[in-house]
Amino acid sequence: MADPVNPFARAQGIASILEKQGVFAPTELTREDIIKQREMISGLPGLGPVDYSAENQESKEAAQLRFALTLMERGFGSMGAPPGDNETPAGTLGRTLLAPLASDVGQISSDLLKQRQAQRAAQRANEARLSQAALTMGQQRLGQTDAARDKQFSLARSLVKRDYSPTKDLQRKVDGKWVDFVGFNYTDKVTNLPAVAGVNKKGVLEQIPFEDLQYYRKPAAVTATKASGAKLIDRVTRFPVRNPDGSIKEWRFVNLQQVQQIIPIPGNPKVEFGDEYYPLGSERPMKIKVPNGEGGFTFRNPMEGVDFVSTDKTSYDAPKETKYYIKPKLNDADFAAAKNLLGSKDLERGEGIVRWNFRHKVDPELSKNWFDVKGGAANLTPAEANKYLQTEEPKIEDPFPTGGKPFGTAVKELTVTEVDPVTKKSTQKTIQAVLMQTAPGVFRWKETGEAGGFVAKKYQTQFWGAITDDKVYQSLRPVLDQAFQSAVSLRTNLEPNVLTRLGKGVLTQADLKRLAPLQEDDRTDALNDIINARIRTLTGETPEVVTTVPSEVLELDPRVKAMATVPEGSTSLTRSVVNPRILQPWTRGGENIQLGTGSHGGFSQAVSSGDVLESRRNFPAIKQAFDQIYGGARDIGDAEERILLFSGLWKKLPGVAERQGARTLSDSQFRTAFDKATAQYNEVAKEFKPAAEINIGKGAQAKNLQGALDDDLDALRDNVIMLRFKDQGGAWFSDGTWLAELAGSGVGELVESWSGTDGRERAMPSDKWSDIAKPDNQLSAADLKLKRQAFAFLKEKSKSQGGTGEKIGLDEFERAAEYLGALSRYKIRAFSMIQDSRPSDKDIEILLAAFVGNRDSDTTTFAKLHELQNRHANSLNRSVNRGVSVKAVFDPVFLADLDHTSRALQRSSVRDVNPQPGGRAAESAKLFLRSSDTIRRAAEAASGRIIPGYRGGAISPMSGNVDEESTANLYRRVVSAAQEAYPDKTPQEAVTEFVRQGLHLTRFLGVYGTSRTAAPAVQESDGSFTISR
Repeated sequence: MADPVNPFARAQGIASILEKQGVFAPTELTREDIIKQREMISGLPGLGPVDYSAENQESKEAAQLRFALTLMERGFGSMGAPPGDNETPAGTLGRTLLAPLASDVGQISSDLLKQRQAQRAAQRANEARLSQAALTMGQQRLGQTDAARDKQFSLARSLVKRDYSPTKDLQRKVDGKWVDFVGFNYTDKVTNLPAVAGVNKKGVLEQIPFEDLQYYRKPAAVTATKASGAKLIDRVTRFPVRNPDGSIKEWRFVNLQQVQQIIPIPGNPKVEFGDEYYPLGSERPMKIKVPNGEGGFTFRNPMEGVDFVSTDKTSYDAPKETKYYIKPKLNDADFAAAKNLLGSKDLERGEGIVRWNFRHKVDPELSKNWFDVKGGAANLTPAEANKYLQTEEPKIEDPFPTGGKPFGTAVKELTVTEVDPVTKKSTQKTIQAVLMQTAPGVFRWKETGEAGGFVAKKYQTQFWGAITDDKVYQSLRPVLDQAFQSAVSLRTNLEPNVLTRLGKGVLTQADLKRLAPLQEDDRTDALNDIINARIRTLTGETPEVVTTVPSEVLELDPRVKAMATVPEGSTSLTRSVVNPRILQPWTRGGENIQLGTGSHGGFSQAVSSGDVLESRRNFPAIKQAFDQIYGGARDIGDAEERILLFSGLWKKLPGVAERQGARTLSDSQFRTAFDKATAQYNEVAKEFKPAAEINIGKGAQAKNLQGALDDDLDALRDNVIMLRFKDQGGAWFSDGTWLAELAGSGVGELVESWSGTDGRERAMPSDKWSDIAKPDNQLSAADLKLKRQAFAFLKEKSKSQGGTGEKIGLDEFERAAEYLGALSRYKIRAFSMIQDSRPSDKDIEILLAAFVGNRDSDTTTFAKLHELQNRHANSLNRSVNRGVSVKAVFDPVFLADLDHTSRALQRSSVRDVNPQPGGRAAESAKLFLRSSDTIRRAAEAASGRIIPGYRGGAISPMSGNVDEESTANLYRRVVSAAQEAYPDKTPQEAVTEFVRQGLHLTRFLGVYGTSRTAAPAVQESDGSFTISR
């Protein structure tokens, strides 16, 4: 059985099935074909049949005739020959007849032998020609078979890519008879429904109707089912096939199977059904692709009444369609209940829906209804349908035609002064306007006359001020009171009695005058102010203001919003926790954007952020046109959105082109252009590779680019830790022998032998120091014991130094242990880092000398750490820029870490310097700031690149759908860091506070924390820091 995961093995398995079915196989020769072929061959020159036995007989007879003639010739010649002297008659006969005749016979025999040898040679040559002809025909046959196998594997590989899988245990009806059948289960791209395909001898796929298929034996029960009596039962279902606008085009039969298990409860066995449905002949359950509520998609099991109707074909009539309408005069409560039942919040009174009725032929009580509402199913009882729906289409006049409708008849005049921007000359003019209602609760003044437009915004408020009749404002009361009640209903956090009393209130005349001139957003704020004032009167407490968020932010996924924006109330210097260039590279600061390097064929033109915003506004029309052109066979995903954007083809879609001033392409023209752009996009994508797949370095330092970058980041972290704790070296005794003595003191696991690249062995601290540097309450029993033993040993050794040593407290010990743990990691990493970044053996010895050498080694240690940090930061910068130049793709989590390393180094320039005399505060601050700036440039260079074939955490340019995997990884990282800082808060609260306080994902704290109590640092408005002493 083929490995279900290995695509090559699956392709081999399918190719074997195709071979057994004779797909692409050369036509077998029949007996008549063989005879005809032989006749054809025999008619060719030189390949005709030859009778070699007749030729031999003819040669033999000729030789016999020649012998007879020779005998006669010699016989007649010997007659009358005189005998020789003393010659006997027999001698005379031998001399005159027999001797010549023997010579003649020898010649005849020799000629006959040569003739027969020539005939045998001709026969062998002829047989060889015939064999060669037969071999050639056989080779041609084998070539045809090999070609067939190539075609079979090519088709099998194509089926695997399209996720076709072989059916199992099926028979197919052919000419009224059931025969064994192996086809392929797949999902129809147009209907998204399971289907079965067969393959004919020419390799052409054809869909097989489910009614022509059946199991020839019941398959085994699903492995996961252990209950007694478990089996698979057949379910005949009908799934809706939808048009691009979401309406139902037809109902298609799909044969499914479902697990049924009988639980043997005494007296009353219980029947249960599994949640999964298996398409006929498939071992994989059917799944439905649905939105996950976060901008992406997920898969679930099909649900009866939501995705399909279960009806057998023989008992139910074909479904009938009936149009229904929501009753237009429902009160608010009933209308809300109707919308809830119908599963759509954006329904309007009088809006139409469709009911599909599946009538049972025998028992009407078994009939089924399907109410289809905007592409989704709803379940209503007959009583509910009668209550909320009607069959007659209601006549509802559009309450707000284009341009609004007059609200009253009063005409107001306003005299205004306008200044010409060029001549600066002032002129007065009188504007006459009437009040128009353009939407529920929205009013604007409009100039009178057929050509009159809406009054300029700067004059709208002045027109409201010109109203002196309070009746005008009273006429607005119904609309504004309704807005007030809607705003009150949002205050669900209030006590019920307060909410009831608040809801009974009405707006005052002053409230009406305040609200009338305001547009929607300003009116919402004003209503909140009015409600808050009334709540204060009722409760004496000040409620929290309902905040409003700009609409463009509301479109963001909540996780993206939390990471790429700053909380309300933050200062202007607060930065989002993730660089917005990573998650939202499409509209950064009004810059133009480009695909990849900006020089790829078909995509070399930069796109403005305005184009991106315009495409977002038009996305519903873009999606609808795209779906119609491809008939639902191709979805718009992130890659399609990028291709549409950078090729500019979105502007040429029907329904979009006219507004963009572009030429509308026909369906076929668009498909041709888009398919060409897709091929170009896919070719460009091949030029880019993840950083983990790009090798750099040589010899022992050879590694992938991502590994080298990670090494430099880790080295920087340890370098900062050592810079912060190096001054603890002064706490040790000065004879420099403690490390060697430690090895034989019962705590030898804190020391290890280390061989440098020069092959010389040295005593070095082990990575166990990192473990015992933690506070006691975080240690295991074994590590706590080790820590106390080491502390006691070193404390005693320090005490024995008398005046030359210094006392070691637990704080000094833990900080020093932190340094040694970082050094241990540093020396291990030295072997794998690339040459221009790795520390040398001498470097490691210098760093160790802060603790095991003379006490004046502090200056040397600082200089070496200073040099190495510059080296690591510059190496990081070079590697990132090199990666950009060779088209490397960087993981978004790494880019976030890189950015936060820069931020942490900037903060270290303030909080991690020693302000005491001799603490080298100025040098340390410059070092940290220089490293921060170097890494910041590297992070900026690598972030915000739009790379074909790789999302890199970016949302889709038009729809705003998220890169689910990268977003989830980034958000987990942020939540983990935030909850570590604020363990008592919820994840959302922790992230908000984490961002507001400007904390970093990368922190140089090691396992102990800061080396001293940090002086409070305040960031000033110019970005500088002030330290309070």
